[in-house]
Amino acid sequence: MFKPLLSLLAVTLYASTALAQVELNPEHPDRYEVVRGDTLWDISERFLRNPWMWPEIWQANPQIENPHLIYPGDIISLSFVDGQPRLTLERGERPTLRMSPGVRRTPLREAIQPIDLQDILPFLEKRTILAADELIGIPYVVDIEEGYLAATEGQLIYVRDLNAEVGDVYSVIRPTVVFSEVPATFPFDMAESFEPVAEPWEYPGRRSISDHVDAFWQNFVKRQYTKHIRTLGYEARLAGVAEVVATGDPATLRLTSSEIEIVAGAMVVPVFTSDFDLEYFPRAATSIGDDGRVIGISKTLFGAGRNQVVAINKGWGDGIENGHVMRINRPSRTLRDEVKYPKDDVGTYFSRSNRKVAQVTIPEEYTGHLMVFKTFEQVSYALIVRSAQTIKMGDVLREP
Repeated sequence: MFKPLLSLLAVTLYASTALAQVELNPEHPDRYEVVRGDTLWDISERFLRNPWMWPEIWQANPQIENPHLIYPGDIISLSFVDGQPRLTLERGERPTLRMSPGVRRTPLREAIQPIDLQDILPFLEKRTILAADELIGIPYVVDIEEGYLAATEGQLIYVRDLNAEVGDVYSVIRPTVVFSEVPATFPFDMAESFEPVAEPWEYPGRRSISDHVDAFWQNFVKRQYTKHIRTLGYEARLAGVAEVVATGDPATLRLTSSEIEIVAGAMVVPVFTSDFDLEYFPRAATSIGDDGRVIGISKTLFGAGRNQVVAINKGWGDGIENGHVMRINRPSRTLRDEVKYPKDDVGTYFSRSNRKVAQVTIPEEYTGHLMVFKTFEQVSYALIVRSAQTIKMGDVLREP
């Protein structure tokens, strides 16, 4: 079940810092009544140029029960204290439920969310990212009843390496992509230049003959390349839920529900739950590092825009938390100045020492902002909340 708490805990800890950086939206209202369908990001944008600065000016009212929860009908008011902006909350009218012998007030409306749940729900409920060690010995589907190529709800599947009892329930997941970082300019500058890769992956079985040939090639010819590959995580999608009907190796499971077709090589894990918290609020990310970047985009081949989900190469292991907002930039690029130095300019084209004279570096370009909503150790999912250009694989992350 959902826990849609919009917890702005510890916001007051931020109230005394960086107030000078807060810029109001030139068209800000003096007061705003929250309506159903609003998100905290929407409301923040009404008042601030930079919505992630919301914690800096939010003034929690201790006289209000749960002042960090905002409901439709509540009034957000802007005021100034010692010349600094402050936002305060006034509770709107709440529905009442008459009960004998008295009147009991009941909160029949849910608190507003930081961002629209519909944009991120599939990634909250139906996607996960596994580490390499989690794949060791993971149970897998070896066959489907009557030799079918794919199974759906009601059919039997046969699973190996599953230690279970009759009646146990499991989730079945299908591999999607593996997120990696690889040397961008092999065989030069391998340790300094990397690019993100999101490639399909399958159940990690034993090596085939062709795999051994590939391994030979990698070990002896490309070993300087492959040793620098950094695997960040293995994404998998919920495919269905199955119940054990017979134990053994393989165990027999019946699919009680299915999201997509289930094929041999799908994996079986403890049942997914849709129990998640949204106890976060928009705030600026810090200490991202110079190597933060977009490593995956959803629903498109060429780029992503506002309200679409991306994956980034930073997770809770890097100190990233739900609610962190980051700026997205197109990376800088170095090219030859062919206006001043033609392609066939002898002095700069043939001489390596003079070649840099003809080079110029184009600075990073702003493309958008994102907000993190689900973190794993080395990877996080984030929603694009602003986009000035198409967000692409390899775009770099900066403090907002």
